[in-house]
This record gives sequence, structure tokens and C-alpha cells, in this order.
Amino acid sequence: MKNQHLVTAAWCAVTAGAFALGWWAKPQARSRFEGGAAVSSPARPAPVAVSRSLAGAGAVGGGAVEAGKSGALAPLTSAGIAELGEAFRTATDPILKREAFARLIAGLTVHNALEIRKQIEHLDSDDPNFRDFHFAWGKIGGADAVVHGAGTDKRDMGPTLAGWASADPAGAKAWFGSLEEKGGKGLNRDQLKEAFVHGLAIADPGMATEYVMGLGAAGDPRAKQMMGIVTEKMLTAGGVDCATGWARGLPDGGLRDHAYYEIARAQVRQDPAAAAAWAAPLAAEKGGGAAVYGISSEWGPRNGQAAVQWLESLKGDQSASFGPAMAGWAKADPLAASQHISAMPPSENRNNAIGGMVYSYRWEDPVSSVAWANQITNAKNRQDVLTMTAEAWLKKDPANAAAWLPGSGLPAEVQQRLTGGKK
Repeated sequence: MKNQHLVTAAWCAVTAGAFALGWWAKPQARSRFEGGAAVSSPARPAPVAVSRSLAGAGAVGGGAVEAGKSGALAPLTSAGIAELGEAFRTATDPILKREAFARLIAGLTVHNALEIRKQIEHLDSDDPNFRDFHFAWGKIGGADAVVHGAGTDKRDMGPTLAGWASADPAGAKAWFGSLEEKGGKGLNRDQLKEAFVHGLAIADPGMATEYVMGLGAAGDPRAKQMMGIVTEKMLTAGGVDCATGWARGLPDGGLRDHAYYEIARAQVRQDPAAAAAWAAPLAAEKGGGAAVYGISSEWGPRNGQAAVQWLESLKGDQSASFGPAMAGWAKADPLAASQHISAMPPSENRNNAIGGMVYSYRWEDPVSSVAWANQITNAKNRQDVLTMTAEAWLKKDPANAAAWLPGSGLPAEVQQRLTGGKK
């Protein structure tokens, strides 16, 4: 079982095909810049100014037409790069804009990367085209491309490293491991960790899994976040069955549970009923509770009543999952949610359902929320929910909340913290 997750991950990667779509997933229509010559639609010709900018962009001498006939793209010249960049920035037709960008990316080399970057440097760091360019540059430029970002005022090192790791995982891993944990003007493992895991999971999900498990063993507080990234790639590449098989092969513990949790949430976003059917058999397995909680936390805001009723149909202890499900129901219909809780027998299910309802309703009616919180039979849970309610009440109605606090039953140190030490 030790290496089962490696075998499963490798099998999923093979059956899924191009793993790189996980990060750089925008569909790229076949470019009309065949050999640098734009092919206009006969039904709707492109505007003259834009067509002139794109026609023959990048062609070297008369080779553009021949390159187009052979299916190859002509090399980009400096003039062609400038023309395509102008078209990308000014085209009002979104198709032509995408094609100009696609032609720039198709002609990208380590030698012209800086020229092409000038054509997209006006973009915000979060713009998909900005990230895609740096991802593509990282794939061919490696460390030099990543380090270039340390001298810019934008967040370009992350997608660049992801691109490198997706193309050369071993080289990127060795370079990444040589960085300081913090500092270095952004060139550090802490700031680049997310991007590195993105790229590593694209190239080699088994290696990415091993790396994240190592983070967990070392007590890295972001290990679950990194496991979420790998889980996303497994879902994208191989689908639910593949990702579930991979998660089953992980060692028992919090990271395996988190993988189940992320798989569950992703499924609810696609089809809540199918997600519930998938998670039900897992409920009694190790880690299955995390899958159920993932269903509840994602389904609750969409249809809390359905999520609660589903939870009540499951076997085993699913009490923790009643909180987010009931929170969603109470937000949509507080009366129906409260009536349902009133009919529940005393149990941890009911305790957590009350906690979820109070979480959603504490700002609207803190007095009623306090009354509900006091019905929780678990002492620790009752204190946590009362504290949560007090925080909201003190902000909404400080005078009445302060008058209630001494007789609230909350420990003196909690009351002191809530009031900032004021009596």
C-alpha cells in the first residue's frame, strides 16, 4: 500500500492525456495565422486596420505562405511581434484578439520572450493572458524566466515557475529546493510553493503527491491547501473515479481526508445529487466523513434542506456535517430550519445543527441565537457558539450585549477577551 497512490496517480495521468490543461486550460481554437497570413471569414471580413496588422505578421521574407501550406508557423520577426502586439491591444473583435495572442505564444522562444512580454506588460497580474504568457515562457526559459520576475513590479514568478515545473519537474524541483524558505525578494519557497505544486501536479502527479505528503509530515500549515491543488489536477485529468481511487491510496490522515473533501465539493458544484450518491457508500470508510462534510459544506448554501435530509439518511456519525448544511437552510428559510431542529431529539446532530443555524442567524437576532445556543448539550460546543454569538452582538448592539455578558455563563477570560479587557 505504501506506493499505491503513486501507481494510481501515474495511471490517471496516462489515461487522462494532456495534464497541462489543469493550469493553462483556455481552449485555443486553431489559429487563422497559418504561416502569418490571416484567413478572413468570407461572411464577415475583419476590420481593415486589424487585418492589415495581422496579415503576414512574423513572416520572414516570402516564407509565410509556404509555411502556411506546410502547416508550420513562420518565425516571428521583431516587426511581426510589434504588429501582433498592437493587434492584441487594440482589436475590438475578441476572436482576433485571441488569435493575435495565440500567434505570439506560438512563436515564443527564449530569444524573443522579452520582446513579446513588452506586448502584454500592460495587463494586470491576474489577467489570464498575462499568466498564460509567463506559464509558456517558464516551460522553455526555466530558471532565467522565473528570476526575471524578481525585477518586475508584477506577480509573474508564480505562473512562470508553474510552467517550468510542468515541463521539467526534476529541474524545477532542484532549483525550488535550493531557495530560502522566506525572504529573497519573492524568490523563496513560501511565496512560490503554490505555483510550484501547480506545475509539479501537471507534469507528475505522483511526484506532487509525495512532495505534499512530505509537507504534511513536516507540519507545513499550507499542506492541505497544496493537497487541494493536486486533487484539482487529478479531477481535471482523470475525473471522479480516478481521483477517488488516488485518494483511497493515500496514507490515513488529514491530507487524505482533505483530498476526499475537495473531491466532494467539486462534485457538488457539478451535480449535487450525483455527489451525494457517490459519498453515501464512503460514509463508513476512513476519510469518508470528510467527503460527507465536503458535500454538506458545498450543498448547504445551495439547498440546505436537501443536504440535511440527506445527512439524516446516512449511517454512522455524521454530526459534524450538520453545521454547514443547517447554516445554509437557516439562511434560506430560518423558520423551517428552526422547526426542523425543534423536532430533532437531543444528540450531537442537533447540537451541530443548532450551531449552524446560529452561525447564519446571529447577526439578525442575537437574542434568539443566545437562546438557541443554550440548548446545546455539549459544554464545549455551547461555549463556542455562545462566544460566536457574543462577538456579533457586541458589534451590533454593544450596550445590551455588555449587559448580558456577565450572566452569560462564559468563562471570565473569554468575557475579558470579548470586551478587550474592559469591565
